[in-house]
Amino acid sequence: MSLVPATRASERLRRLTSLDVLRGATVALMIVVENQGSGAHAFPGAAHASWNGLTPADLVFPLFLFVMGGSLAQSVDRLTWARAVRRTAVLFFLGLVLNGLGRVPLHSLKYMGVLQRIALCYLLTVAVVKLLPPKRQWQMAVGVLVAWWAFLSLGPLTPQGNTAGWLDRLLLGAEHLYGDGSYDPSGLASTPAAAVNVLAGVWAARWLREHGRSFIVRAGLFCVGSGLLWAIVHPVNKRLWTSSFVVVTVGLSALALVAVGERDRYAWVFEVFGRNAIVVYVASELVSDVLKDTGAREWLYRHLFVPWAGLHVGSLAYALAFVGLWWLALCAMWRRRWFVSV
Repeated sequence: MSLVPATRASERLRRLTSLDVLRGATVALMIVVENQGSGAHAFPGAAHASWNGLTPADLVFPLFLFVMGGSLAQSVDRLTWARAVRRTAVLFFLGLVLNGLGRVPLHSLKYMGVLQRIALCYLLTVAVVKLLPPKRQWQMAVGVLVAWWAFLSLGPLTPQGNTAGWLDRLLLGAEHLYGDGSYDPSGLASTPAAAVNVLAGVWAARWLREHGRSFIVRAGLFCVGSGLLWAIVHPVNKRLWTSSFVVVTVGLSALALVAVGERDRYAWVFEVFGRNAIVVYVASELVSDVLKDTGAREWLYRHLFVPWAGLHVGSLAYALAFVGLWWLALCAMWRRRWFVSV
């Protein structure tokens, strides 16, 4: 992890891209989704689907993976294996810290999580892009999605009976999985399918440069339509990261990339988050855990937001206030050109 001061105007202009802006918006939305004042009264759309289906909150993680792929496309040619492995290790370790490494017994430590999935998807994508030509990359991605569909079809797509949970329990142990151990929404078994979201981001960034925005729009619409058709026989499910979920979210991510105006005069508001994404995500998760464990989160929500906004709007208002405070802190770093990278 390094602190990189960027003082040259040319550096700012070079980095002010739709990917930076979209990354920042995604990180902000991720914090909003994870910090609703009350999980029981989350604002409509700000909570994940209970099982099958798709909500706006379900789009945040795959969108972040897609943006990571877009950024990787700009650097993978000069990226060394040593740096890729080091970055993977740092991200995975930070994920374990967020899961309680050093604070909970090792026999019950959750091995996987958001940052762990990001780390493994990053390394898998680097390997694919460096070792395979584009045509082979597409073939491998299709093969992974078809194989994952077939594997999940071996059992019922239920929280207790799905084959993804069975494989994660076999590989990691039920005590190291999310919740009651029946399945893990960021588990090891579904990680190769999630890596396709990153790989699609690599392709989209290159196609955007080579073919223009209209091509990305057509590709995005094709993926959304294909994914929805696939969902007729293979439900869209974020918790299992089903293949139809991958195709639909890749399409929506591509459309979001085109929709973001990188030269908009307000784009820097989100770039503040995008340039220090790892800082704000890790710090916000740690602070959120402290607020939750001490009861401060519930008290602030009930006494400062519910009285004037109600249960559901108050839940969103709490999350937006939380994000706003982090934006102020990051803005100070932005003005000093302090950017932390892994």
